[in-house]
Amino acid sequence: MAITIAIANQKGGCGKTTTCMNLAGGLSAAGLRVLVVDADPQGSATEWRNRSEESRLSFDVIAMSTSSIHKELPRVIKNSSYEVAIIDCPPGTETKGFGTVTRSALLAADCVIIPSRPTPIDFLATSIMLPVLADVATIKPEQRVFLLLNAKHSSNRLGRTAKEGAIAMFSDQGIKIDILQTEIHDRTAFAEAPASGQTVVEFAPSSKAAEEILFLTKEVIKLCLVAQQ
Repeated sequence: MAITIAIANQKGGCGKTTTCMNLAGGLSAAGLRVLVVDADPQGSATEWRNRSEESRLSFDVIAMSTSSIHKELPRVIKNSSYEVAIIDCPPGTETKGFGTVTRSALLAADCVIIPSRPTPIDFLATSIMLPVLADVATIKPEQRVFLLLNAKHSSNRLGRTAKEGAIAMFSDQGIKIDILQTEIHDRTAFAEAPASGQTVVEFAPSSKAAEEILFLTKEVIKLCLVAQQ
């Protein structure tokens, strides 16, 4: 049975698509059969795939921007050989009802990864998701939720204290959110890779960006795949 991971944050510009596509590249490089589900109406993941005449990606990308992902995706996975499905969620969500695309993606997910820039304002914006996650947890209490510090600048004070700030913001919020050990920095390769239709693992395999994605891949395999078996 495939593991489904939702990359979600109601805040735009936090790096959801970048995280989704590069993690998919890392998991594929690790030998897993990966499907990316583009649930964002803007179609950023699909556009990434289409940026070269012949896709250079080592995984599949399908569009599924619908409020019934939690019903449709299991059927797709059941009739396939995919081992991991990663949902690139759209920005924005609601706190009532289960009709939104993001809510549907969360309902489909075994694990949720929330990318966030390491600033108090970004943490505050990210925390708006907590009521939605809490509601979904009543239906899927086994679901695990992780915060990924993204686009980090290690040279400034905010970068150095980001993890402590995240722990302070997200502890004791009524839902368990673990902070991933891997931290993704703001690196040029992350901006350049999509133009080539590749992930950083293929585009710049010797770069610090690729190194960070491979660390993230190993951590996700341990926490989301091995833990689910």
